[in-house]
Amino acid sequence: MTHHLALTIPFLLAGALLASSDVTPGMNRFAAATYRQLAQTSGNLILSPFCISTALSMLLDGARGQTAAGMAAALDQLHPGPGYHAAVAALAAELTKQANGEGNQLAIANGLWVQQGFPLASEFEHTIRTLYQAPLASLDFHAHADQARQEINSWTAQHTNDKIPELFAPGSMDATARLVLTSAIYFYGKWRLPFDPSATRPEPFQLGGGRTADAKFMHQNADFLYGETPSAQILEMRYQGTPLAFDILLPKANDGLAALERSIQPDVLSAWFGALTSRKVDAAIPKFRAESAFLLRDMLSRMGMADAFGAAADFSGIDGRRDLYLGVVVHKAFVDVSEVGTEAAAATGAAVHFMAMRRQETAIFRADHPFAFFIRDTTSGVILFEGRLVQPN
Repeated sequence: MTHHLALTIPFLLAGALLASSDVTPGMNRFAAATYRQLAQTSGNLILSPFCISTALSMLLDGARGQTAAGMAAALDQLHPGPGYHAAVAALAAELTKQANGEGNQLAIANGLWVQQGFPLASEFEHTIRTLYQAPLASLDFHAHADQARQEINSWTAQHTNDKIPELFAPGSMDATARLVLTSAIYFYGKWRLPFDPSATRPEPFQLGGGRTADAKFMHQNADFLYGETPSAQILEMRYQGTPLAFDILLPKANDGLAALERSIQPDVLSAWFGALTSRKVDAAIPKFRAESAFLLRDMLSRMGMADAFGAAADFSGIDGRRDLYLGVVVHKAFVDVSEVGTEAAAATGAAVHFMAMRRQETAIFRADHPFAFFIRDTTSGVILFEGRLVQPN
């Protein structure tokens, strides 16, 4: 038998018990590595490293031997000890508790889809059901693979507010699938300081090479958290009633995004974000929407988990036998930034630095050329979504 898995955007630390704060550094290392890998493609980018790592963590519970070690390496963690999965679950619970309210919504959901009659190891099933809150759904991949695919897609659409309507494309599921693990995240956040729609107007966005594209720019002169590095400006916009924030990393040079992306490391980001101070800023931000879709096999293989995708795979923690391998890992994500706030969603399926600024005159922050952005929890520091805008639509 073979195993196909799908993942939707943590870290592994040894120990008897882990606090949710212990898993955040590893998750952000994974986020930075994932961003640098996927930034090698062209165009806009949006993903949820939190979502991807959650799906991989569920699968990791069933991995053994070198397969588990490789997955841990890809996640940039030590092999997890007892309490790892509970710590991941606790982090998700903390995030949803703090981020909901005052019109904001953060929802995280996981799913476990199993071939009818396929036996699961009790410990694996217990972990996925109780810690990841993923109810087991029995499907018939063998005789009705496309119907099973559609049911999983329907679940994904439901848990992303219809922003990810088709996680798995037609023909991506076949009779050899034995189980699919899914993770979905949906966020809607209202700005603490919303933009006045009447101030939104068309202006040029610099594409490079002298080319421009029209974009609708939102304008606001207000107190924001702000900072600068030698090569970039950083603007943080908070969401109302929640510790979540939207951070824009804007290169000072119109063509400076690639160099900025190469510097993205968790400790660098942490230093930059930690040094932000309140300052009057004249901000111009484009409204935009972006979507991305990725097949993550090649990236994850380069990051250390190639064994999971072939005959050497050991997922005996799932069914007690070494007859499963990871067939596909797919991730799709969506973001919409407007005057009111931000809407973002993602789903994963696995089928088997900084200079402190003196308070001075109003800073000008004009995001009229490619930039990177992050949606993160300022309490734990965990990155939920990350991406870049290269071309506004």
